[in-house]
Amino acid sequence: MKFDRTLAIILTLAIAVGFAHIGGLDIYALDEAKNAEAARYMFESGDYVVPYYNGELRTDKPPLHYYFMSLGYQLFGVNPFGARFMSSLFGVLTILLVYLFAQTYFNKKTAVYASLVLISSLHFNLQMHMSVPDPYLIFFLTWAFFSFYHAYQKDSWLAKFSFYFAIGCGLLLKGPIAVGLTGLTALIFLLLKREFRWSTIWRLQPFGGLLLSLAIALPWYYAVDSATGGIWTEEFFFKHNFSRYSDAMEGHHGIFLLTFGYVFVLGMLSFLPYVFQSFAYAFRNKEQDTLLYVMVGALVIIIFFASSSTKLPNYTVPSYPLISLLLGAYIANIKADWYRNKWNLIGYYFYALLMLIFPLGLYLALAADPNLVHLKSLGFYFIPLSFLGLYLFYQGLKGRSILAAIQASIIAWVSIILLFFYLIFPQVDAENPTRKLIPLMDTDSQVISYKRLNAAFVFELQREIPKYEELADIEEAMKQSSKGYVISRKVYLEELEQIPGLNYVGEARDTFENPTSLLMSWGD
Repeated sequence: MKFDRTLAIILTLAIAVGFAHIGGLDIYALDEAKNAEAARYMFESGDYVVPYYNGELRTDKPPLHYYFMSLGYQLFGVNPFGARFMSSLFGVLTILLVYLFAQTYFNKKTAVYASLVLISSLHFNLQMHMSVPDPYLIFFLTWAFFSFYHAYQKDSWLAKFSFYFAIGCGLLLKGPIAVGLTGLTALIFLLLKREFRWSTIWRLQPFGGLLLSLAIALPWYYAVDSATGGIWTEEFFFKHNFSRYSDAMEGHHGIFLLTFGYVFVLGMLSFLPYVFQSFAYAFRNKEQDTLLYVMVGALVIIIFFASSSTKLPNYTVPSYPLISLLLGAYIANIKADWYRNKWNLIGYYFYALLMLIFPLGLYLALAADPNLVHLKSLGFYFIPLSFLGLYLFYQGLKGRSILAAIQASIIAWVSIILLFFYLIFPQVDAENPTRKLIPLMDTDSQVISYKRLNAAFVFELQREIPKYEELADIEEAMKQSSKGYVISRKVYLEELEQIPGLNYVGEARDTFENPTSLLMSWGD
């Protein structure tokens, strides 16, 4: 096999941004802390059937990501690096899939730019830095999407097997959504191609294939259903699937357009002036099967989650690999007279202005928050974006190469991503309550909680922290140990101060959120 120097460079960049400082940042975000702790419990208990978090049944997700994190713990220990290693690896593998698919069905230039879209996306790399199910789901859905198309084009048995195998893994990550998104994309594509007929269906073997998918996932579902008397199954399917779609959960609601903002502004910020044009380009060239299929897949994901009542930025990240292919194909065929289109120029100059003022805007935003004003200097780290804005204005006014402007954006954003993980976010991370409060504790002592508990403390202390709802229960727990700590929230301070012998130790506000964690102690 001939050495692909370009692919080697792409993978080097993917590793550089995907693994950037993964061991140097605390496991702090709520979902990340709960998932990392549930995986730790599985790893240390050896119970790989029933997920638990802090002694309670965890019904949010199936267990495949816990298994991968457990492998990370086995290799590197129970720490942030071990929890995130496999997430970052699957991020790199997703970029590899995109490159290989684009090289096969488009050309090498498309493969390079499609890969660079993901490499220069801060939001994509944030997801791949977290010990949550999403990095694995993104990989397996991407693999499934590409495998279906390869099976459709080449009638490959290996591709068919890969398609249904990847769906089976998706079922073990987030449940029915793995079948829904890939199946709906395939159905719409075949309908648009007027190939939804028995001969095509028979060729793609959906009935036997779905049996393979179920054979991968059902044994665990059956085992957990039996072990929990049906509680896990009921909670997962009705609360964390149907209810999340029909009702906004945990305050994560918003209008239909919010999801589009997550994708096009947050996810594709480094390519914002070109992302809408890439969809228009795909629509104009929809007679090309690959462009049509990729566009359908991206829109299915975006519209599905836009119609969901619960809206979160991470839900639509599986669309990013597909959008990267649309962008890669568009950029590979971009015309030299791109600047002559007034609509192109309006978006381009708006983006240039946004980049120019981005550091100042961030500085002012941090300065306006009393809790973050001491971090306002972080805005200066984004100055490379101001230089990018100036360069974009220069290129546009001179009418020079649009490819040079795109390449400058890639360089600027890759630089920002590296600065973000190594220099910017560590300063934000240092503000989290575990970093501030745990040094005030004798961690060998008893630790309990009252009503609300920041999940990061459980992973950081690597043990169960009993949670009590009544003051009388706190007093009873205090009698059982001569020394210990209560972790709660500041809103419960007045209640806890009623308990004799319980003393205030400290408090720390959750980073970028309203709750303030409270630490109190008793004994010596």
